[in-house]
Amino acid sequence: MSNDNLPQGISVRKFKHCSVIQIDFIYQGVRCRETIREEATPKNIKKAEILRKTVISEIDRKGEYFNFAEFFPNSPKVKIFCSEQKKPKHLLSELLMRYLAQSKNMVENKKLSPSTFDGNREIVENNLIPNLGHIYIEDLRVRDVKDWLLSQGGVVKTLKNKLSVLSVVLNEAKNDEIIEKNPVEQISITRFLNGIANNSDYEVEPFTETEKQTIIDAAENQFKNLVQFGFWSGLRTSELIALRWKDIDFKNGLIKVVQAKIENTIKGTKTKAGTRTVLLLPKAKEALEHQLQYTKDCEIIFNNQNTNKPYSDSNLVGNAWRRLLAKLDIKYRNTYQMRHTYASTLLSNGENVWWLSSQMGHETVEMIFKHYGKWIPQNQKNGYKLVGNYS
Repeated sequence: MSNDNLPQGISVRKFKHCSVIQIDFIYQGVRCRETIREEATPKNIKKAEILRKTVISEIDRKGEYFNFAEFFPNSPKVKIFCSEQKKPKHLLSELLMRYLAQSKNMVENKKLSPSTFDGNREIVENNLIPNLGHIYIEDLRVRDVKDWLLSQGGVVKTLKNKLSVLSVVLNEAKNDEIIEKNPVEQISITRFLNGIANNSDYEVEPFTETEKQTIIDAAENQFKNLVQFGFWSGLRTSELIALRWKDIDFKNGLIKVVQAKIENTIKGTKTKAGTRTVLLLPKAKEALEHQLQYTKDCEIIFNNQNTNKPYSDSNLVGNAWRRLLAKLDIKYRNTYQMRHTYASTLLSNGENVWWLSSQMGHETVEMIFKHYGKWIPQNQKNGYKLVGNYS
């Protein structure tokens, strides 16, 4: 094969008993002709062309940190370029994008929920890369992480979510021996975040009995049943739209909560404690009995009444909810406040705190005291029997 017909930067040297391939490129202002000790067959020439393109791409990407010896360990030029060769460095942005690619594969293999991936992607693309992506991970210091956190603002939970994503990437780099220490692990996280975080502006603000009944009365058809059931079961919205008829035990008056639906994907409950059995109160049972006329032949209980198909996401419930409250001129609180209303109603009637914690799917009873303490009567007792009348 004539050199005139070869790809750009590829040539063939012929010897008496064989021929070899050479690739031609420029590195640090020096013209390099590196020999590929392969017979000059069309297949090997194609491989050499790909190698040359890879080398040029790596030189463009890494510049002075290009590892010449990695590609051409037997080249005489290794002594020139690698005698004082610096260890390649890695931009944090590169590792963050690799993390997203790995996370996407986990979603496709159903090892990570789409909602978790979307939340992490937002943190990476809109926060970590703009603020820290330009730093070489080898140069990242504890002070850089603290300065970034100080610039963020927000509540402790939000800051921890951002820090968690960064820490995962840094731990991966540590495992790959790119860095020796993870700077995040050198921070007293709880103490530091408590010192810089804002107080949460989210309030538990249950609806009054009058507001609750007004909302239920004003809702129509299937949405009315969903709202009434939500107020009297305490399920999360994602659990409501994933609830199936086979999860209801009418005979024994029980609701089995085993799954949730987020972004059109059925998944397990939010926590291990979220998988639970909830007492079917009379008003919740009434809502289900009315719902039978719409979906008794369906698997899922609550359909979107606009399509008569299952809700793809709880945001669709939230949109209908927002319109309903605006129509009634009732102060807007999100759908999660139905759950808060359920809890505060039962506590105000003197129900057992530990029992209610299990009904809510909380991992610890501390959540009840933290969010609903002011609704707990002073004479609260242990043991369990319904105290209130919910008929």
